[in-house]
Amino acid sequence: MKSGLYFLMLFFIIAFGTLHAKSCMNKNDNSFKIIELSNKKGNKIGITNYGARLVSWYVKDNKNKEQNIVLGFSSQEQYEKAAAPYYGAIVGRYANRIENFTLYGKEYHLTDDAYVLHGGKAGFHDKLWTIEVVSDSSVTLSYISKDGDGGYQGQVTTHVEYILTSQNELVINYSAATDKPTPINLTNHAFFNLKGAGNGSILDLSLKVNADQFTPLQSNGLPTGEIKEVEGSVFDFRNFKKVKSAVKSKDPQILLAKGLDHNFVNKNTNEPLITAIDPKSGIKMEMTTTMAGVQIYTANYLSGKDKNDKGKAFKARESICFESQFFANSPNHSNFPNTILKPGETYSHSTVYKVTTLNSVR
Repeated sequence: MKSGLYFLMLFFIIAFGTLHAKSCMNKNDNSFKIIELSNKKGNKIGITNYGARLVSWYVKDNKNKEQNIVLGFSSQEQYEKAAAPYYGAIVGRYANRIENFTLYGKEYHLTDDAYVLHGGKAGFHDKLWTIEVVSDSSVTLSYISKDGDGGYQGQVTTHVEYILTSQNELVINYSAATDKPTPINLTNHAFFNLKGAGNGSILDLSLKVNADQFTPLQSNGLPTGEIKEVEGSVFDFRNFKKVKSAVKSKDPQILLAKGLDHNFVNKNTNEPLITAIDPKSGIKMEMTTTMAGVQIYTANYLSGKDKNDKGKAFKARESICFESQFFANSPNHSNFPNTILKPGETYSHSTVYKVTTLNSVR
């Protein structure tokens, strides 16, 4: 009897394991999928091929209770109907805002509006990506953006690899190649709440940003082109302070964006660019990146209309984004880092988010 049960269980493991592998590796299968990554410490991460999105990240808080620290949904329909379109998505071909620009004497008309945000209608966030490789702890997805998409020249082939390490690190490796010169700026637009998705405000989050400079905004949200020192401003997070110290201030830049929605310049030191600690859950997140900056966004425009499967609403200032990227509108500012990718070159960058849980937080 025990032997029969063993072989029955073995059959189901093999059958369903093979079915999962085949469905993931079938490149002609364009259906919505969620791939779960896990490690031996109990961390679990969900990734979907719709927008190559980070769907969920389950970690234990200081009471040993499992929390999902990422805002996301369980179906493509929920993402498509969401009031906010970028939850957890890979954003491209150009993350953040960009105006029409001139490259090698030729003008590229992207929009009749002031700018295009996160790739616009041709963005990578609402496309079904191809699942290339899957293991228990990693997944690689790809997407081909055709020549002319969104007004950009060049066919761009992008690969994104998600890895969950044994140290509770989420590694995101980005790579891209093109057959014509084109701007490339990729990011992941995850919304984090370190006390759990839908579990209240992030204003008491303790935040440290290893950045001496930030890029201020014009009234329309585009960067002015300046690179300003954070010294003496509400943007100085070089030592830990509460997020609300900036968001609740009357600083003109904060009032303009209705909170934080600003790019901080990466110092490229050995220290994490971002360290965030939630005083209630004890969950700590550190972020390091090879990219030139990080856009910190305090979810100022989330309306509460979007709800997860547990019915918890996603409201303004109840999540925070740490979007590693190049600067907004770089092709129109010669003093900003170059974002033009040429044929024969490879766009290659990595961002690592690491979580640990502290027993007590001062």
